[in-house]
Amino acid sequence: MTLTIRHLSEADLEPLERVLVAAFGIQSNYKKEIQRYKALQPDGWFVAELDGAPVGMVGAVDYGEFAYVGLMVVHPTVQRRGIGRALMERLLDWLDGRGVPVVLLDATEAGASLYTKLGFVDDSSTLVFQGEHGASSPYSSLKVSTLRKEELSALTAFDAPIFGANRLCVFATYLSEFSDRAFAAHTEAGQIAGYLVAQHSILGPWAASTPEVAEALLAVALKEPFDGAPRVLVPSTNQAATSLLERQGFIKQRTLRHMRRGGSAALGQRERLYGLVSLAIG
Repeated sequence: MTLTIRHLSEADLEPLERVLVAAFGIQSNYKKEIQRYKALQPDGWFVAELDGAPVGMVGAVDYGEFAYVGLMVVHPTVQRRGIGRALMERLLDWLDGRGVPVVLLDATEAGASLYTKLGFVDDSSTLVFQGEHGASSPYSSLKVSTLRKEELSALTAFDAPIFGANRLCVFATYLSEFSDRAFAAHTEAGQIAGYLVAQHSILGPWAASTPEVAEALLAVALKEPFDGAPRVLVPSTNQAATSLLERQGFIKQRTLRHMRRGGSAALGQRERLYGLVSLAIG
C-alpha cells in the first residue's frame, strides 16, 4: 500500500466528509466546515491518501503567536497503521518551516499518546458542554446588541489579549456568515465588553470581561433557533463559565486535554474565554 501526504484540494471535500462521519459517528456538514477552515489558512490543511483514496486529514490555522491544530482524523478501517503520525509530522514540519513558536490542540485520551510522542505537553483542559434543545435563556438587565461590521477592529482588539493572538480573519469570516447571530455588550462609554457568535450548533466564539456580561450575552443568544441542542467548548480554567452553563441546564459531555508544543506557559486569558469557535481552530 502506498501512503501519500499532500495538501488538501477541493476535490477531497466529499470523500473527507465521509471519513469524518465514519470516524466521529456524527452526521454534520463537514464539507462546509473544511471549506471555511481552508479559506482561513489555504496552505495549512493536509490529506492522507492510501492507494489514491483519501483516508485522513489534519490542519492548522497559524495565528502568528501560535497555531491551532484540528480535524485530525483517520478512517476507522485504516487506523493504527501510522497514518495519523505521518499526518502530524507533515503538519508540524510545515509549521516549523513557518517559524511558529507554539502549537496548540485539544486531544482525546485516545489521541493524546501520539501528541505526547511528538513533543506536546498538557496545558489544561477543554470541557464540552451541551444544552437542552429549546433551553430558556437567563434574565439579564445588561444591554446587548447585534455586532456590526464597523466594530470588527474594536472586536479584534478586545479579543486579542484574551485569545492570545489576533483573530481578525476569523471574525471577518464568522461575522459574514452569522451576521444576524453575532452579539456584543458594551460599556457605558461604548467600548466592547464582550461578544458571542451563536453558530447553528455551537455557542462561540464567546468572550466577556465579567461573568455578568457573559450571562447577558447568553441570554440573547439562547433566543435564537439551533440545529438541535447547542454545544459550548469551554476552557476549564474559566470556572465562571462552567457555573453559568450548569445553572442554565447545560451538561458536561466530556473533557479534552488542551496540549501545547513549544513555549512555557498558557497563552491568553482563558479565564475570560467562555467558548471556542470549534475544536479545530480554537
